[in-house]
Amino acid sequence: MVFKPAWLALAAFIATGVQAQTTVAEWDFNGAFDAANGGYPGTTKHDLSQNGASIAFLSGSTTLTTQFVSSTGSSDDITNGKALNTANYAAQGKQSGVYGVQFGVDTTGYDNIVFSFDQRNSATASAWTELLYTVDGESWLEATTYQMTRQGSFVNGISFDFSSVLGVANNESFAVRLVSIFAPGTSSYAGTTSTYGTGGTIRYDMVRFTGTEIVADVPTPAVPEPGSYALMLAGLGAVGLVARRRRPE
Repeated sequence: MVFKPAWLALAAFIATGVQAQTTVAEWDFNGAFDAANGGYPGTTKHDLSQNGASIAFLSGSTTLTTQFVSSTGSSDDITNGKALNTANYAAQGKQSGVYGVQFGVDTTGYDNIVFSFDQRNSATASAWTELLYTVDGESWLEATTYQMTRQGSFVNGISFDFSSVLGVANNESFAVRLVSIFAPGTSSYAGTTSTYGTGGTIRYDMVRFTGTEIVADVPTPAVPEPGSYALMLAGLGAVGLVARRRRPE
């Protein structure tokens, strides 16, 4: 059995230990319009990352409308904060997966990416949402779908873990979309708690990408085998014996 000195074991733990999740990009929608950083009129993009981040609004035959309203009930801890409110979705039976919002972030230098957000539906908003993602900025793939069954209050901390999805980490072209879709197995939208209507609203708040910083591997110092220790000690003993023999009388 090979025993490692305590300091070597500690160094190995530090080098290979799990890194804490940090915020790569975040939108809390509380600030002012920021044209220099890609903000939209009347909107806010709050970016905590040095990496690029973007927001876009997706629509089809009619324009998705957006405004900023109260974030009460979301996980935002700022009093009188704001949330992104979206409305004017597709007509019943039309353009499933077209209307919604898109968030992009350059994940260069990060892996283990997790996407999270808070959502609040009105009664007539689409109950079903699809989360799409892209790793090349062009092709969009389904990550998951989920159903909202509560209206009038935020559901906080909805998330999807992209850690095992190939191509998401360390990628300047990564982005996600949240789009309204038909109820599974049908060709029509289902309302959250009432009959679907184009005037139904969906609010988003505390949209966040987190990840772990990619760090270079720290080599662990080689640990001598027990036999090597014995040889080293024998060698030191021989050196000492020779030194004593050469000592002048």
